Amino acid sequence: MRRLRNIFYINAFNENNEIVNYGLEFREFLKCIPVKLNNFLLLEAEYYGKGFSSKSKLYRVDKSDIDEFCAEDIYSYGNFCWVDYNDEDNLEKLEPMEVAELLYLGHMFKPVNSAFFEKIQNRYAYLAHDDGWFCRLYCRNFDDVQDIVSNKIISEVSTSKRRKIYPIPDDLKRQLISLAENGLLIDFSNFMIFDNRTIEIPIYTIGKFLNMDEMYNDLIKHVSNAKYSAKLVQKNKSWKIDYVISK
Repeated sequence: MRRLRNIFYINAFNENNEIVNYGLEFREFLKCIPVKLNNFLLLEAEYYGKGFSSKSKLYRVDKSDIDEFCAEDIYSYGNFCWVDYNDEDNLEKLEPMEVAELLYLGHMFKPVNSAFFEKIQNRYAYLAHDDGWFCRLYCRNFDDVQDIVSNKIISEVSTSKRRKIYPIPDDLKRQLISLAENGLLIDFSNFMIFDNRTIEIPIYTIGKFLNMDEMYNDLIKHVSNAKYSAKLVQKNKSWKIDYVISK
């Protein structure tokens, strides 16, 4: 298993309701999304569970089995792709062309037309390779991305029960996603805590990478060449971006 550095990289494509990210594992994703995931259909995964869709010939994970599924070594699957669905009956009503588009989505990591299927009303299409290393995520409601990013940040800095972590305001969430359009790197490995009250997290825009090996292996160079660097700061019960340097 590759060792993941404690960083979070987000490359946003707002026009497609899409982000490409590094540093968010599936178990974290479940904790960061604003609405609890109930069921999902596995498009690519070395998993053979109890749930099975006779129409698509794909395995599914039902709400009652999610905890058991999370105990799996998801990284070992290599490719791990799924879409959620609203109802099992609707899943079995998929037309052959819809099944073909789902299979293409999981195999090619991109949709034929759309990553969202009206019949099953999927909120997400999650297309990952090596859990935590590369993930292309489509969100029907792109505001979900704001919550995923902010909840990931709060999770990473919540290292002490004595330290109060406050919610990130909506305007700052939007600003972070705007920065992610140019490839946002959040460096949790170098965040600082002062007087157990003030938190400072280095952030950078390092460019739009689709190859996470390229992003990761030359990370020091990318950070030194960043067109924007700043610190995400929690102080006096609120969050802000401070110490901004733009090139």
